[in-house]
Amino acid sequence: MQSEVLVHKPLPLDQVPKEHLQALPWQFAALGAILLASTGHLLIKLGLNTAIHGAIPGTAVANALHTLLQPALISGLGIYGIGTLLWISAVSRRNISFLYPLTALNYVIVSIGGLLWFGERISTGRWIGISIVVVGVALLQLSSGEDR
Repeated sequence: MQSEVLVHKPLPLDQVPKEHLQALPWQFAALGAILLASTGHLLIKLGLNTAIHGAIPGTAVANALHTLLQPALISGLGIYGIGTLLWISAVSRRNISFLYPLTALNYVIVSIGGLLWFGERISTGRWIGISIVVVGVALLQLSSGEDR
């Protein structure tokens, strides 16, 4: 009777089957990372807004603890963390100089979220700036060619 091997020696990357390295297409990983980062930021803001309403004047330690224990803030950090794992997956398979400009889409998503969720006013100048960033990202992606 043979004993089971509990610890396996890791294979060098060039010997790992391709299907193991690319379980999730990089496009889904990158898009998921962007969406989860934006959602995480919005939830963190919600948690901070909620904490401010429950703050007690003069008790810094209690207020800090109250803020850190907000469910929306904790959820936002967790979602952001999952987005970071997806980002790691995408960056492990594509050039960061190709992928990183895509994160500028967070400006659009967070701005729309701020408008819809928190009633934030977004000036025309800010929308123009966001539009310029989006056009810039599109141009970077179109001109990337084989730099993927």
